[in-house]
Amino acid sequence: MKAQDMIAEIKKAPLTSALELDRLRLATTIGDAVLPEFEQYLDGAESYREFFDAIYADDNKKNTSVWAAWAKQSRKPWIERFDAKLALTGLRIKSDGLPLEFGTGIVLAPTGSRDRICNLYVFPSNGFNTEAADFSTSVGGSFTVARYDFKGVYGVYRYHGSVIFEEWEVEGDPVPHKG
Repeated sequence: MKAQDMIAEIKKAPLTSALELDRLRLATTIGDAVLPEFEQYLDGAESYREFFDAIYADDNKKNTSVWAAWAKQSRKPWIERFDAKLALTGLRIKSDGLPLEFGTGIVLAPTGSRDRICNLYVFPSNGFNTEAADFSTSVGGSFTVARYDFKGVYGVYRYHGSVIFEEWEVEGDPVPHKG
């Protein structure tokens, strides 16, 4: 595929995805040419989807803005491509969020989904591409989530049915709750 053909295809995309695709185009091209760092992904691609899928498939690009934008745009299951310190999948929840228990108080971490099943992932600081998820809030102190005790400050993100904690300042790894 030629860069000009890809650019023309992006410009014909449906309005629902046009803005994000145009951002991706601007990040990977200059004028009517693909930036040198992305040329290899254009070889063999027959559509803009194949071009961006090739970038997404390259683990050397998984910490880039282009990779993250395509992961979000195309709803790719990217979380497993990073090494989580803790991964709890298939958690059953009774509300629209994962409960974080602070003594007698509860805060719901949004999952980004209406499902009654969610996943919880904990990553070290800079352990995943935060641009691929939606930042929700930060939480700090001592609290319990999914029968694990946490101590510290975490960034809280969501992505398609998953709650993601990024360690910012922690006193140790999460430990199974006793009690």
